[in-house]
This record gives sequence, structure tokens and C-alpha cells, in this order.
Amino acid sequence: PALLRYIDAVKQSEIFVFVYPTWWSGLPAQLKGWLERVLVVGVAFRFTSSDRVRPGLTHLRRVHVISTYGSPKSYVRIVNDNGRRILTRALRLCGTRRTRASHQGLYALDTSTVESRQKFLRDIEKKTASL
Repeated sequence: PALLRYIDAVKQSEIFVFVYPTWWSGLPAQLKGWLERVLVVGVAFRFTSSDRVRPGLTHLRRVHVISTYGSPKSYVRIVNDNGRRILTRALRLCGTRRTRASHQGLYALDTSTVESRQKFLRDIEKKTASL
């Protein structure tokens, strides 16, 4: 029952925007737990009578992911950026062929400058205004 408000919101949303810090090449535990409890059978996907998996979020138009990384982009690519892949690839499969996914990342946050962080925020504002 505590999750019903999230499930109702997910069933009505056309755009998902996820904002999170990447931890150890993955999603924070709280976000991963939310995904596992809310995006369940009957919400994110369904099974047909022949046990085929079908999308459940057919109203979903966009998935946009915004994340920060302590590591440089080259390292994040080597370890496959699992959080990004879960949200932009796997979650997109819960929508239709028209569901689009995009990503914005601030890499090497530990050594970033005030200017690079401000530019990242401006880029986010510009990108999300067009969603």
C-alpha cells in the first residue's frame, strides 16, 4: 500500500527523469530498491498468455538520466556504467519503440572546478527544458 502512490504516478507519467550520484559504478541502493519495488509485473511489464514479456509503460515517451561520477569518463566506460545502462536501456524496453532515452553526466566530480559544475547545471537546464 505504501507504494501505490508511486505506482499510480509511474502509470501516468510520460517522462521519467532520474537524478542520482553514481556509486561504485552503479545506482544508489535506495534508487535500485525503489525500481525493484515499483517497476514490477503489471506496472513496467506484463506477460502474455504464452509467457512472452510485453512492455507495460506504453505511455512512456522519454527517459532522461542525470548523474555525477567521481571517476573520469574513460574509467566509467571501462566498467560499463551499469546505472546508466539500467535506466536508459532496460527501462526503455518497458516503453515502446518511440520511447527515447538520454543521459547527462558530470565526470571526475572529485577534481571538477566550480566553472565545470556550473556549466553542467546550465546544460541540464537547457536539456530538460526541451523534454
